Amino acid sequence: MSPSYSETLDFMIAFFEDNNLSPYDTLGMNRTSLQNVLNKRLDAVISILRQVEETQLKPTKKVLKFLFQGIEDTKPLILEKSTITKPIPKAENEALIYYRNAYFKQQAELIKLKHKFKDTIGKFKLVKKTFSSNIYSLKVSEQEYTELKNNVF
Repeated sequence: MSPSYSETLDFMIAFFEDNNLSPYDTLGMNRTSLQNVLNKRLDAVISILRQVEETQLKPTKKVLKFLFQGIEDTKPLILEKSTITKPIPKAENEALIYYRNAYFKQQAELIKLKHKFKDTIGKFKLVKKTFSSNIYSLKVSEQEYTELKNNVF
């Protein structure tokens, strides 16, 4: 049996009272009003970003540009050791041959250095301590140390 008309009305009134709803209120935003709210918020975010750009980023960029403007003309304080000197090539092929030879020379030096490093790593010995952390010790003579130091630096 279905509830009577008055019971149905009682259920409806109880629903509205339990959920704090009024039949005269709207239940939520429709698609258009939601889109308008989002557009307003996005416009506000865009205006904030533009204001930050104008008040902070552009002045900072100008100051940095001004500061680094004088640095470009000065020479560096520390000069790196350079083994490659630029020749005056008579032809394009000569330049290519020169740089290719310099590249292979550098590669050979790198391979030698890798082998020395590998040999040096093999000379490390683990020293186990009783009351502190274990450490590695390098067992080389003074002559080997100075030779290794001079070859690396």
